Amino acid sequence: MAKYLDSHEEEFAKLLAEKTNADMLAEQKNLETELNRATARNEMITSLFAKTYEDNVSGKLSDEMYMELSHKYEVERLELKTKIFEYKERLAKISEMEQNKDDFLKAVRKFMEMDSLTVPMLRELIDHIDVYEKEGGKKNYTQRIVIYYRFVGYVELPSSEGENYKANTRKGVDVEYIPTTKSA
Repeated sequence: MAKYLDSHEEEFAKLLAEKTNADMLAEQKNLETELNRATARNEMITSLFAKTYEDNVSGKLSDEMYMELSHKYEVERLELKTKIFEYKERLAKISEMEQNKDDFLKAVRKFMEMDSLTVPMLRELIDHIDVYEKEGGKKNYTQRIVIYYRFVGYVELPSSEGENYKANTRKGVDVEYIPTTKSA
């Protein structure tokens, strides 16, 4: 990532903007749909609860059935209230993601200036890493590793003809960034 950023900073910033914008829009649309659905259901529960009360008072509904239904509605209303709060909170976080993109670029630049990688730097830059099964022989094998960065998630660098980024991490271990293909 650092090597790519060093030689293609403008392209990387554009790639990151496109990725975060696409991800944000998709998640925002999904959250807004879920929020509207939960809000509508919450309003319906309030209406059903009032109707149940009226039916109980008028004698159309027994006290036992009223208690059972009112408990069911109250439990669902509390669950919806929690979901609505979470959806609103997540939507607020999405609005902060533009700043996160800049924070990510700053963290990568700081990483590029360091002589050695430190644990605090890893915590600042990386959210989590997925490591897949080894493929190939006992001595020569490949292993897919996917890094999810803080602030932006997984970033797929564009493939350039003959330009894969390599690093010799230690004797006998070479790491090479190979972009995934669209068919994979």
